[in-house]
Amino acid sequence: MKNGSMFCDLEKFKSQDFWQEHKTFFFSTVTDRYEYEIVSVFKTFVYSDSPDSFKYYHFVNVETPEDFFAFVDKCKELSLYETGVSAEYGDKLITISTCEYSRTNGRLVVVAKRISN
Repeated sequence: MKNGSMFCDLEKFKSQDFWQEHKTFFFSTVTDRYEYEIVSVFKTFVYSDSPDSFKYYHFVNVETPEDFFAFVDKCKELSLYETGVSAEYGDKLITISTCEYSRTNGRLVVVAKRISN
């Protein structure tokens, strides 16, 4: 929502200073709680066939190491800043995104890897 009422805290990750203070986060389900370390924070846009549009939301149940590393490499390429964190094939990733209004259909995306069970 443009008024910032939903996912407004995710927008804070545009700032490297904010990330420095919040390099990990917890994600809870009904039965489990996991800690994740941020790999990349980037902006992209959706609903376009443009080669500049990164369709991060198509990355589900990757089948090969090559596909996994292609996804991670693209996330790192688009990163707003270097986190020094990467991911290895087999790591569990979570992708969180919200609208980002610097361009039409923009998205702010945070990709993190699970570091605890």
